[in-house]
Amino acid sequence: MPLVTYNTYTGFFAEPAVAPVTPPTHGLVLVQEWWGLNEQMKGLAQRFADRGLLCVVPDLYHDKVAANADEAKHLMSGLDWEQALKEVSAAAAYLRQQGCTKVAITGFCMGGAVSAASAVRCADAFDGAAPFYGLPGSALCDLAETKMPIQAHFGLRDQHKGFSDKATADAYEVKLKKSGVSYTIHWYDADHAFMNEKRPEVYDPDSAQLAFERAVEFVKQL
Repeated sequence: MPLVTYNTYTGFFAEPAVAPVTPPTHGLVLVQEWWGLNEQMKGLAQRFADRGLLCVVPDLYHDKVAANADEAKHLMSGLDWEQALKEVSAAAAYLRQQGCTKVAITGFCMGGAVSAASAVRCADAFDGAAPFYGLPGSALCDLAETKMPIQAHFGLRDQHKGFSDKATADAYEVKLKKSGVSYTIHWYDADHAFMNEKRPEVYDPDSAQLAFERAVEFVKQL
């Protein structure tokens, strides 16, 4: 599970632990939470890879990983979102160089916002997007201009107003309808960050497993 370099950028690359009979044709760019490229993200990337996908997690913080919420908030506040879109697009190009004919993007919290923005701004790089509980501000993009299939995931108990709460997600659906793309929004009786098994106060194993399976199927059907 090595780090790889593409266009001077670095990311964590995961491939199936057991080599499949035929090489994977579908790839996934997985975008970190606000914590950074940590062990939890690497483990999740390997889980996706072991389901037959090639996966890259771009290191958007460039070797920095937050140890606590204050550090994470500081790192996220300093993120160059335009640069992040360039880096995830470069990761998609890397996956195509490895033989992938379809590449999707997914991400969590901050990574969800990058994923949703990529569905507007990076249509040449991706074939679909699966954002988890995070949406970008209007300064970065107009979500009504989404250009690819979407599978979005939100928790009904998420209270991050303007970012991933129900009102924000409902407004996202209105914009997706306006865009004309095919989309599905899945709701879970869960909190923000319900996919993160390293955070027992919010982790919901049943919702997390269901969402994971849905995301795998979404990518494979592109």
